[in-house]
Amino acid sequence: MKHLVITVIGKDRPGLVEALSETVYQNHGNWLASSLSKLAGQFAGILQVEVATQYVPLLSQALASIADLQVQIVEDDSKVVPVTTLHHLTVTGNDRLGIVKEVTSKLKELGVNINKLKTDTQSAPNWGYPIFTAEFQLELPAELQLDVVQDELEQLSDDLNIDLDEH
Repeated sequence: MKHLVITVIGKDRPGLVEALSETVYQNHGNWLASSLSKLAGQFAGILQVEVATQYVPLLSQALASIADLQVQIVEDDSKVVPVTTLHHLTVTGNDRLGIVKEVTSKLKELGVNINKLKTDTQSAPNWGYPIFTAEFQLELPAELQLDVVQDELEQLSDDLNIDLDEH
């Protein structure tokens, strides 16, 4: 069995996820995991599919034939997934340029791996300015303490609220 990581992007329309799932199913694939979103009128996603080796070309060709959808497929060749403790980080603050860059730069400096990142900006009618929120799923190096990460991130800016805990 092969594990495929598939990225897709195209103009959003009703039935697109169903077309993807039908194509995976009809070509002997098992849909394992995914993260799919609509952003600025575009549908974007990443999914992990398990499929027998002999069906990889068939599935690849079928996915590429879905109308108006760009597809990229990479084989996941990792054999063993190391056991790690995951941590959840929420960053909230007044929206401004550079928040994601500041936080991700500090995390890189600390040797932290980002497994997932979801961001959003919403208006705050009572405050008159938009509020930015970022939700991270993190893997910390074994030697790095959670409170050190918390302290380092809190030093980035007084206007950011940092909430970090074990997932």
